[in-house]
Amino acid sequence: MFEWGSRGAGDRGVSHVLGVVLLASAVIIGAVLIVQVGQQTIGDINDDANVELAEEVLLSVDQSFQRSATNESIKIPDRVRSDVAVSDDAAYNLTLNGRSACSTGNRSLQTIRYQENGQQVGYQGGGVWRMTESGATMSSPPAVNYDNGALSVSFANISGQQIEGSSVAIQSNATAKRSHEAALQMALFTDASYEDARTGSISSPSYECTPSQVANATLTIQNSSYSRAWADWARSTYDDQYVTVAPASVKPGETVHIRFALGDVTNPKFKVEDVTVKPVPSDPGKAEVTATVRNTGGLEGTQDITLKHNQSGSPSEVDERVPLAGGESTTVSRSLSVSTAKPHNFTVESKQDEDYKIIKYASPHGTPSLDVTGNSIPATARLNQVPAAPVTVTNTGQMTADQEVTFRVNGTVRATRSVLVDPGESRTIDFGPSLPTSENGTYDLEVETGDDLYSQHTDDGHYFIVGDAGVFEVSSVSPPGGLQSGDTATVEATVENTGDIRKSTDVEVRIENATSGSVVASQKTTLTLNGTRRGTESGTASVTSNPITVGSPQHYVYVVDTPDDTQTGSFVVGSSPPPLFEITAADVQNPVTPNNQTTVEFTVANTGGTEGKQTLRVEYNGTTHIAEDERLAPGKSVTLNRTVTASGKPGKYLLTFSTANRSRQATLYVQPDSLLEGNGSTITIQQSVNASVELKGADLEGFNSEDSYIFHAPVQMSLYVDNGSNQQSIGLWRWYENGDINGPHAEQRLVSDEHENPYYYSDSFEPGTEVSVFATAYGCDGYTLTDPLIRLADENYDTAYCSDWDIYDTTTVSQTQNQQNLVILNDGDELPAFEQAQWYQRDIRDTLGNRVNDTGYLQLGDGERAFLYELSKENADPANAANGGDPDYNDAVVLFTVNAIEKDVQTGPEYEFIDADVTPSKVDETTDATLTAEVINVGGKSGEVTLKSSFDGNSSGTKSATIEPGETETVTFTLPTSSKPPGEYPYTVSIAGSQKQAGGNVRVGDTSEHFMQVDSVRGQSVIDSDDTATATVNITNVGGQAGTDTVALRAKNKDDASPSFTTIDSETMSTILLPGETRQFTLDLPSSRGNYTYYVETSNSTSPEQSFFVGESNVVVNDTQSVNIGAETYNTSELIERRGDAQRMTVEVRNNGTVGDEREVNLTIKNKSDGSTAFAGSKMVTVGSGDLTNTDPYPAWAGYDVDLDPGYYTYEVTVYDETASGTEADTATGEIYLKNVDETGATGNDSPVTVDSDTVTLGS
Repeated sequence: MFEWGSRGAGDRGVSHVLGVVLLASAVIIGAVLIVQVGQQTIGDINDDANVELAEEVLLSVDQSFQRSATNESIKIPDRVRSDVAVSDDAAYNLTLNGRSACSTGNRSLQTIRYQENGQQVGYQGGGVWRMTESGATMSSPPAVNYDNGALSVSFANISGQQIEGSSVAIQSNATAKRSHEAALQMALFTDASYEDARTGSISSPSYECTPSQVANATLTIQNSSYSRAWADWARSTYDDQYVTVAPASVKPGETVHIRFALGDVTNPKFKVEDVTVKPVPSDPGKAEVTATVRNTGGLEGTQDITLKHNQSGSPSEVDERVPLAGGESTTVSRSLSVSTAKPHNFTVESKQDEDYKIIKYASPHGTPSLDVTGNSIPATARLNQVPAAPVTVTNTGQMTADQEVTFRVNGTVRATRSVLVDPGESRTIDFGPSLPTSENGTYDLEVETGDDLYSQHTDDGHYFIVGDAGVFEVSSVSPPGGLQSGDTATVEATVENTGDIRKSTDVEVRIENATSGSVVASQKTTLTLNGTRRGTESGTASVTSNPITVGSPQHYVYVVDTPDDTQTGSFVVGSSPPPLFEITAADVQNPVTPNNQTTVEFTVANTGGTEGKQTLRVEYNGTTHIAEDERLAPGKSVTLNRTVTASGKPGKYLLTFSTANRSRQATLYVQPDSLLEGNGSTITIQQSVNASVELKGADLEGFNSEDSYIFHAPVQMSLYVDNGSNQQSIGLWRWYENGDINGPHAEQRLVSDEHENPYYYSDSFEPGTEVSVFATAYGCDGYTLTDPLIRLADENYDTAYCSDWDIYDTTTVSQTQNQQNLVILNDGDELPAFEQAQWYQRDIRDTLGNRVNDTGYLQLGDGERAFLYELSKENADPANAANGGDPDYNDAVVLFTVNAIEKDVQTGPEYEFIDADVTPSKVDETTDATLTAEVINVGGKSGEVTLKSSFDGNSSGTKSATIEPGETETVTFTLPTSSKPPGEYPYTVSIAGSQKQAGGNVRVGDTSEHFMQVDSVRGQSVIDSDDTATATVNITNVGGQAGTDTVALRAKNKDDASPSFTTIDSETMSTILLPGETRQFTLDLPSSRGNYTYYVETSNSTSPEQSFFVGESNVVVNDTQSVNIGAETYNTSELIERRGDAQRMTVEVRNNGTVGDEREVNLTIKNKSDGSTAFAGSKMVTVGSGDLTNTDPYPAWAGYDVDLDPGYYTYEVTVYDETASGTEADTATGEIYLKNVDETGATGNDSPVTVDSDTVTLGS
């Protein structure tokens, strides 16, 4: 039987909330089991045979219980007639976490027993057991199922009497079943006992064992004749790592304890983190090493934690044995003596992990002193502004400072950064993202280390003001132009107060020598300007230099600095300097909807010395949108105010403003009004999304008043997808009753927590895709009564399913049929019909709960759409639904939800050399050599690679090959060595369109001396400055004698003022190289940033030069439109406020550097109320590859399945330099407020635990 009150509409899966579903039940629904016993005397029949037959009968009884069948009878062969009795001398007890307060108490474990002449077989606890001369054995396992940390215990509560007649009846008592189940449930988790629950003596019980904290359950079997068999079954069935049995040896009637590990049952894994090294205050000659050890596995374990201390070559080890339960952590700590003023490596390791700190000592008894030595924390900020707030800390002590730097607002910790600062070094931390700019107010800011405290109020004499403050922004600058030697230079800036209130502050304008950085002129001007409340005012500040004398044209930099903003530019002084078109302003109005126009503004000034004409350009999406020629005299400027048409595809587009001298970028945000566009009976997807459809209800039903049962018409559903080139119809949920989503069993799955609800489907869809869920209702030529009962108004009603579908009598809703029989509604839309369901149907509020308000309007979550179906009347019209009868659009309800916007960077083909070499290394004067190059496609798409070869400075051919991603291709070239006189000749092979190259030499003819030829050189072409790279070099002795030599790699940095080749790495042969022998060497390439040319040489041979670039990646969290939840994107600086839950959260990071890299991005979400962690996850993202010089910032997206319920959360995104064991490269913080979509009105019960136990009576 199931009731409408047994499941919530839209209730979410509870994955390991309890860690296990505990069931103590045998669900026998309305069953009457008749066991007929024959009349024949069986005294002369073999006892063993009778026991075998009785065992078969009890196995049949067990199967009948499992099927919960009705009107089923089991016959016993006539020769078997003996006493059948119910005994309740045995008992069971289910206890959580070993706590007596979380226990069912001792409950009777009844046994149906057949016994004859000292032999017996019994049905107990869902199993069939047999007593033999050697003891009890199991014939059929008990009703206990355990898998992956989930436990199900299903014992029937049986009462009755001894049977002497010809039949036995088993009758389920539904009323007793419900009260028994509720009492078991309450006893397990609350402070109420089973008896309290049955008598109602406790009205408001409280949790004793929170479901999310249940780690184990112990099933105790007491006073059972089959105790040994219970123990043997548990030991032989389950791994003792997860299930333990006590005692080791069991006698009949002895108590057995079977303990099941619940929830996460993964093996113990000890993670080491947060290693800190600090001086011992009472003994500066010692260091206290502390680390946190966390068991990230599910099971308890014990490991030796080892502290390794390498004192500059003098290692020592200390072990500490640590036991930890799953999820638990502990702190280990040791004090160690420090005797040398050298770097010390302190490493803490477990079996699976390690962490370390390298601490430098300037003195053996040194201590750190981490002082706050500088800051640029602003005095004011606008509401929701995220200004920079850099703070510099310097270690003035004699030991590496391993400390936390804490940022507090009004005494409350707002952010903490862990730093490792060596003696004499400094570290700058930006606390800008943690400034309290989300709410107007006056704040006291403090920064504290372990040794120093900075207070903005105490040290700088003011508080930090948000909102009710003035904010001075530089709106425009008028730089000089056309200056000759001996002229004065004047820079004038316009400053606007964009804050709320009036403000008075200094604005500094200064001029600096671009080469030396020296200040040429500086002037501070005090401006007093109204804010937005009284009408924004602007003012000017300027500086005029003394005459500037130069011998040749010289560049100068101007700086305009307010407490809230800074702007810079340049100009030229000198005789007839060329025109210099400086960009002084560039802006775009955001956001804009697809294919609509927006305004861009572009101001350019000629800060050079002569009049000039240049083209002012605005480019985006690979196309020049504005290109206008402007002639400007020195010192003059022009502003272009133009419109551009946005792309038809939503996204972020970089706009590039450029002159011949300068360029500046801005971002254009193209956003659709909605991710979904309704189109009658379908939805058109506007952006790449992951979306789901969920059946919330199906009620195409009728009532047979004569026989008092509810009958269900069959209905099938299909997902319709049309991406423009291909139409698909995906049958939904067809593995249940041929896809009938309206049958009694389907309704039972929808409303009852006792049954899995499969009616959910999700997929990813590209922009422009039309989707819908279509339905077909069938006529029925015959109904059959079935198991589930529906309880309405305290009465049970039978149900009937259609056993004979009429495939010719259908009502179909599709893109071509009965389109108006499906309405797709948004939040706030009015229902076509309200409160029109029949008494035997679930109405729309039963289905959607309080997603429907009291007046019939929808209250949907963000990104949700409701699909309502009329399936009993063709060609329905929603306008007629308000009247009584059909159409009522209540026959089926589907909820469509956008889970996440899907983002990815489509990488093209990219190629790398695997190998390149010439064979043979030496040829005679009549033979051509062969150059072989192997190339791999490391990109994301198939492409055609073109290889160019050269020999002795001349082209030797070009070849192309198509390579799939991850595949390799080998290309060969013939080198015309037969045309050359004896000697050594260079060759190269390169990938067209890149600087990737390999090369070497080939020998023509013989030489009598030893000759160490550089055969081939192959290495990376681009690396990050925090990585290392090597070149693989093959050296062959092509001479006539053995010998040794030194192989050296030499390079020059072309970015240096006077580049010259220097030796980067070299290796001397340790053994002789015989004639014709080849040896491979690996030499280091440069690691400092720069553009290099390098070659490899021996005393005899030099390779062709190759290029090598060492850049630097700079991966940060993008702060604008960078967080995606559901159908919306948000800024990190604003409160993310939405209705409904959050299944997935995606964060955008971008690489502003010059080389691609792979970075770890961590997301931590905490409950704001208590600080507990709601989600923690880590993703590795690839942020470009190779050389990114002169390219736009490269984006990447890290996606996390956060599965957040409505609530208030804080989040922090952290990008690490390499992995989480490295330093933090950037962080962003924010808050998420998920408003509850109230479903309490839906019929449902979202308890994570179901405890049922059918109550049956055995009688004659």
